[in-house]
Amino acid sequence: MRKLRPSILECRERNRSNVNCLRTEHRVSDFLWFVLLGGTPFLVACLAIANSSLLWMAGYMGFMLVFGVAQVRFLCTHCPYYSQGGKRVHCKSMWGWPRLFKPRLGALSSLDKAMLYLFFLLAFSFPMYWLVMQPQFLAIYLVSIVVMVLTLARYECSRCMFFDCPFNRAAGDVETKD
Repeated sequence: MRKLRPSILECRERNRSNVNCLRTEHRVSDFLWFVLLGGTPFLVACLAIANSSLLWMAGYMGFMLVFGVAQVRFLCTHCPYYSQGGKRVHCKSMWGWPRLFKPRLGALSSLDKAMLYLFFLLAFSFPMYWLVMQPQFLAIYLVSIVVMVLTLARYECSRCMFFDCPFNRAAGDVETKD
């Protein structure tokens, strides 16, 4: 018989950082950890593009800003972490930012999913032209993305309470107690 995860209340009473517990809140250290994970491929892509053109690097940085806003609009507004707290967001990816959009809790629509996947694909592929010309940057970029995805899947998505998220990995074995 498979052991189920402890309930949210049990996790709060014990150790919040327990990997087997759902994450009910984030700390600023979670945000810094996320910035390090997500910032590595971004920085590598910027360096690869800057070797050829500062103008294209600025274009990439501008696109990534649009990507961030699109991610908030199409994914984060559905997330329970987005609606927690006061006027500012306190989650691993947006610590301290003002809420740009009204929370829309619940499952993502087909349009939200399509736009989210489109923006992820564009964010991943935008720097490829410059990265392919510099294999050392390409290798670091790809490895850092794999590390980011695997780390998020292991330490965030497996403990996330946003069960309608397309990346959630916790929904299958979470114990709910009344």
